[in-house]
Amino acid sequence: MLTGFNTDIDFEGVTYHVQTEDRGSTNPLIESLVYVKGEILATRRTEYSNLLEAGAEMPAIQILMERQHRNIIDAIRTGRIDLLTEPPVGGASDTTVSSRSPATAKLGVGSIAAMGLAERSLDEVIADWLAEQQREERVRLRVLGGDDVVFGAPFALQILIQTTPGETPVGGAHVAVRFLSTAMKPTKLAEGSSDEAGSVELKGTIPKLEKGQGLLVVSVQHARGNDEVKFLVRR
Repeated sequence: MLTGFNTDIDFEGVTYHVQTEDRGSTNPLIESLVYVKGEILATRRTEYSNLLEAGAEMPAIQILMERQHRNIIDAIRTGRIDLLTEPPVGGASDTTVSSRSPATAKLGVGSIAAMGLAERSLDEVIADWLAEQQREERVRLRVLGGDDVVFGAPFALQILIQTTPGETPVGGAHVAVRFLSTAMKPTKLAEGSSDEAGSVELKGTIPKLEKGQGLLVVSVQHARGNDEVKFLVRR
């Protein structure tokens, strides 16, 4: 099972939380959920059993998962999907939509095709990914202090943001620390901006949970790119 992604996007006064996960080789499915105020507003599922049968390995599936997550984020930021309208009957989309919160949905009308989430061959996915790697530098996040986070305990994270390749410091990047768990809604614990050296220290306290699992998610957003790192919270 591959490590998933969690991203918050603000659009016209509404915060959308996008969560993308791999269900594993026994249930070869990439699932993306779009939340608003803890409620699931839309779901995107992509089955990849055909890729496994064709000999694809996990790095290729990781690329597919990253693409799906990124395209959903881009669609929300540009208002290219309508989260209140069911997909066309008999269409190729496997996106399911809920209309339980019409007051909070503010995205414009669009289609899954406009999101760029139509099924692609493995060769197309890999070719696009390789092209992206060669085109420009990307932002990468390095975090010290995240390997020993404990429920109910304070944390102090030393965070460094650089480009790769090149390892050039990225100043002015917004960094956020969030807590995700199976027992409560996502919670932002700390946030700040990197200095000219690309570094920032963020402190906070992990919520105390008697049961369930938890993740500490450190994410960076910048005009040059985004990245995130996850740490399992211990008891």
